[in-house]
Amino acid sequence: MGRVRRTLWIGTAVVIVLIGGTVVLAQTGTQNNTTVSTTVSALPMTASMNTSLVSITAPAGELIDASTGQVLYANHVTDRYYPASLVKMMTSLLLLEQVKKGQLTMNSIIPVSQQAFQVAQTPGLSVAYINPAEHIPVWKMLEYMYVVSADDAAVAVGDALGGTETSFAHMMNQKAHQLGLTGTHYTNASGLQDPNQYTNVRDMGTLARYLISHYPIVLKYASMKGMYIHPGQYGTTYDQLLGQYPGLDGLKTGSTTQAGYNFVGTAKRGHTSLISVVLHAGSFQNVFQDTANLLNFGFTQFHQVQIRRQNQPLSQKVWVKNGSDQQVSVAPYQNIDVQVMRGKSVTVKEVLSVQQLNAPIAAGQKVGMDDIVVNGHTVLQVPVYAVKADPQAGFIAKIWRSVMNSAHLGAKHVITYLVKKLGKL
Repeated sequence: MGRVRRTLWIGTAVVIVLIGGTVVLAQTGTQNNTTVSTTVSALPMTASMNTSLVSITAPAGELIDASTGQVLYANHVTDRYYPASLVKMMTSLLLLEQVKKGQLTMNSIIPVSQQAFQVAQTPGLSVAYINPAEHIPVWKMLEYMYVVSADDAAVAVGDALGGTETSFAHMMNQKAHQLGLTGTHYTNASGLQDPNQYTNVRDMGTLARYLISHYPIVLKYASMKGMYIHPGQYGTTYDQLLGQYPGLDGLKTGSTTQAGYNFVGTAKRGHTSLISVVLHAGSFQNVFQDTANLLNFGFTQFHQVQIRRQNQPLSQKVWVKNGSDQQVSVAPYQNIDVQVMRGKSVTVKEVLSVQQLNAPIAAGQKVGMDDIVVNGHTVLQVPVYAVKADPQAGFIAKIWRSVMNSAHLGAKHVITYLVKKLGKL
């Protein structure tokens, strides 16, 4: 009798296993084994990279490709430092935004507030000696801020746009948040020393790239070697690399006793545009030499390769909860070009980073980021979009999937139970 009983148990188990396997196949048949169904954690953007290949004296620096944002060199890029007059990049950005919106023109007059006039009379500051009797247009204020780094001009712009220094600082911080400048906080328009005003290398590189790509007119002013502040009074730029380093066309200097010497440099040679950031150098001589070293490294040691064409789908597909197809192909809207070092062994990988997606998904909807990893360092992050739509599944499809899921779970429980029983026979 025991033998018959055991045979019956085995026969039953075989039938259940076959049914369970059929259910599993029915339930998973619509999925691709390369589908990304969970959030993938990409490597963080590189904090230190190629530091042994470039000599700089400053404690923090970065070199990025201006067209893509790719990091070529990084050293302590999230450490906090005082920005000094690098703050004027954000001040000019907000000013040019008003021009783009049509609220101002390049010839609109920026009134000189009493606060700006007081700064103009303060010894030891970089100023253009402006006064309330003057009628200074937007373009002239930009010249003042970029050529002679005029603190009084920046204060006048901040007061004109924000009404008060506090209100303008709030506008600056809102924009910083929009741009993802997570390590930066503003308290004034000029960069005058304040213990609560700080930044880091990464944020300054991000800000500079946004500024010159959206408002390239700033390079017109940043590349000027000098200007007449007033008739008979000529001021020269603090940028000692202008006219000395081939291809350099900006961007902004900054220095205070507490901040040390800062410089965000921009340069272009051929089809390659680079942005360098150096913070807290010991002297102007050091900050410009560090900048030249970084730019030399970028221009001479890298060449560009394409790893993915615009609209070329990635091999992975993204899982869509409650979707009709339950998955979508994704692709970038731009070519993915990467700078790689000459003569070096290079491994380039793509890591698709996505959040949980719920149907419906529209064609062209942003669904995640393609993180480009070069030799283990995440150097570039590119948005990817759904190649086609995936609408919500219909009612019948949802019921069928629910039944299949329940059957799948039920089959697993029965099989587990039967295996335990067989083990005791």
